[in-house]
Amino acid sequence: MHEPLRETGLVMATPRSARRRAALSAILSPRAEPILERVVADTLRATDFVGLGRAVAQRYTVVSRACLPLCLAALAAPDPERTRLFDENQHFVKDLVDIGVPRFVQRSLITLGFHIANGFARDGAQPQGFDPDELEDELRVFQRAFEARLFFVPSR
Repeated sequence: MHEPLRETGLVMATPRSARRRAALSAILSPRAEPILERVVADTLRATDFVGLGRAVAQRYTVVSRACLPLCLAALAAPDPERTRLFDENQHFVKDLVDIGVPRFVQRSLITLGFHIANGFARDGAQPQGFDPDELEDELRVFQRAFEARLFFVPSR
């Protein structure tokens, strides 16, 4: 398990935003798979509801699982590196569309994933030396950047 940042000696040497990102990474990295599993369970219900089927949900799981390392790296990265990671990996959105997951479904599932992640971030904030609202705000900044770069910036 990760040590709280205040116990590693990094507290004063690193800008606060970088410390918030590192705290989010420490909190969410070990929980990424359970978050994905919860989203996948809801995906199964959603794909049945909108008629996409279980095969599409299973393909969604494969592509989404492949995207997790990118998301976790971008979560902790400074803005220029985060933008580069998003730009280089826009293909994940296209990959999901290609397997039959429409963008509006992708965005709904991403929103659900961030909602779940937010609960973990809030719960883990104080042991990392942060107020829950502060980490929630940082996660929302990441979510906006993630959605903007992957859904609204034209592919190169």
